[in-house]
Amino acid sequence: MEVQSKEELETLIESAEQPDKIRIWLFSSNEWISYAAFRKKMPPVSRKEKPVAINGNTSVASSEWQPNTHSKRTGYRWFKKVLYFTGATAGVFLVFNFTKVKWEKADPVNTTAARPVNVPDMDIDSLIYEIEDSRGQSLDRNTRTNLRLRNTWPERILLQLAADRETSGAGSRFFNVDVSIDNTTGFNLDNAIVKVSVWKNKKISLTDTLHFNGIRYDKLAKRELDYRYKGDSISVSFESIKAKSFNFCYVAATKNNSGNYNDRWFCKE
Repeated sequence: MEVQSKEELETLIESAEQPDKIRIWLFSSNEWISYAAFRKKMPPVSRKEKPVAINGNTSVASSEWQPNTHSKRTGYRWFKKVLYFTGATAGVFLVFNFTKVKWEKADPVNTTAARPVNVPDMDIDSLIYEIEDSRGQSLDRNTRTNLRLRNTWPERILLQLAADRETSGAGSRFFNVDVSIDNTTGFNLDNAIVKVSVWKNKKISLTDTLHFNGIRYDKLAKRELDYRYKGDSISVSFESIKAKSFNFCYVAATKNNSGNYNDRWFCKE
C-alpha cells in the first residue's frame, strides 16, 4: 500500500498488530527496510498533550491530533480493515513515498551486440587453403562464399540498440527503445530471435525476447519498443539466426551446431 504523507504512514503503523513484521519501501533509497531501521531514520512524532477544560476545571489530557470529520473516521476504519486482512499473511508491507523520485535527462544509449563467445575469430583464407589442400581440389565459388559468411557472420549481421535515458538516485530508466538488424551478407535471413537484457548490480534483472522474420539484406530491420526499463544498463544479443540461403543456423546456447568446429554453424535445413 502506498502512502503520500507521514500522517497516513503513522496511522498504518499504529494499526498494525505485529509492528516487527512491517517492511517499508523507501523510494529515496530504492530498498525495503524493517520497522526498527525505519524508526532509526525517522522517530515517531511526539504528540503534545494539553489539558481539556470540563465544567470549568482542568481534567484529563487529550491529544491535539484527533480525527474530527466523518471522512477521516471512515478512512481510518478502512485502513484498519485492510491491515487486518494483510496481517493474516506474511506481514505488513508499506510503501514510503513522501518525496517523488526526480528523473533527469541523461545521454542516450547506443550499443552494438558483442561478439558471441561461441563464435571465435577465424582466419577463413587459411581454413579454405587447408580444406582445398586436404581434398586436392579447389572449392567452388558458392561454397567459398557460404563458408566465409557462416564463420564471419558477427561482422556482417549487426545488431544494435538505441534508447533515451534518464537517471535518478534510484538508478536509470530507458525508453524509446529501438532495436535494429543490419544484414550485410548479401542474402536474406529467414528469421532471428533477439534478447534485450536489463542489468542491475552486474546481474540480469529482466529480459525481453523479440522475433524478426524475413530480414532483407537491402533494408534495415527495426523494432520500436514502448516499454520503460529500469536498471543500471541495457544490452542486446542474438539468441538464434537462420538463413537457408547459405546453410546457416546459429544458436547462442550451443558451442557447435554442425559437429565441425571449422564450420560450426553449417546446417542443411
